[in-house]
Amino acid sequence: MMNNRRRIYWYIGIGTAVTFTAIVYTVELLTAEPVFSITSFSLNYAVSFPFILLSVVINCGTAALLHRPALKKRSVALRIAFGGMSAVVVAVLLVIVGNLPFIPDMTGYVRTVAFWRSVGATTLINVIILASAELMVQAVINRNLQNENAVLQYRQLKSQINPHFLFNSLNVLVSLINKDREAAVKYTKKLSAVYRYVLTQDCQDTVTVREEMDFIGNYIGILKTRFSEGLEFRCAVRDEDMTKSVPPMSLQLLIENAVKHNAVMPENPLVISVASDGKYLSVANSIRPRMSRSEGTGIGLKNLSEKYEILAQRDICIAKDDDSFTVKLPLL
Repeated sequence: MMNNRRRIYWYIGIGTAVTFTAIVYTVELLTAEPVFSITSFSLNYAVSFPFILLSVVINCGTAALLHRPALKKRSVALRIAFGGMSAVVVAVLLVIVGNLPFIPDMTGYVRTVAFWRSVGATTLINVIILASAELMVQAVINRNLQNENAVLQYRQLKSQINPHFLFNSLNVLVSLINKDREAAVKYTKKLSAVYRYVLTQDCQDTVTVREEMDFIGNYIGILKTRFSEGLEFRCAVRDEDMTKSVPPMSLQLLIENAVKHNAVMPENPLVISVASDGKYLSVANSIRPRMSRSEGTGIGLKNLSEKYEILAQRDICIAKDDDSFTVKLPLL
């Protein structure tokens, strides 16, 4: 992605330089004296061209800075104000530096109308370059996000349900067949519903909260059959939020992480709760440290965060204290 950005900056720089060359030629031809001096024109252009390139480089760098995560999370008004201020500051500096060799009294020149006219013209040029760079960078980012979305969907389809979950589920099924055939039939139906959902819904960008909660009901049923009294599930999702949307299998990923990283014991149950408040769907679990802790890679949460960036340019919220771990998913 970074290589693509660098490539696009070069395209912007070369394209803008060529465009400005045509503009400079046109302006010089329209404003020249009746007797056109090619020597004077060539000198003016030779002096101004490096500053045009410098302006392109600085404004492309500003566009890249505006797309850094820290600034992207700021309000649009703040980013626009930052870009506008940078365009003015760069214009002032370029006009001053460009005229230093030719004007001995720079302090007096700054007070003249000619100086501020030059700053105004240069600011307009900077805004045009900055806007062009912003559009080009955003186009590259959108294209890369689409590619990443396809990769994420393929990766999820292969590994969202941990293979160990299937092995453990089949072992529980074998045990049930020997003990309680009726319970084994119910368990098999839930297991079938879980994998049907994985195969049919995971290729969609979003599903309704109702669809996701129906799936989670079957998934929790399988886990409770395996862990019995060691797992407690609570649901407080509002009816009016059931028609809103979330990425498919996002709740499953969070519940799977809770079971994976915490001890599940009947004498001290692991409590997992799902709730909504109109803006977020929250998944919280009590913290029950395992005797042998397995450090997570964080890939699951990272992928979920990237998916929200793709779908809605929003991010998930993660909170942790001594007793609980909570992830809040924006409702779409």
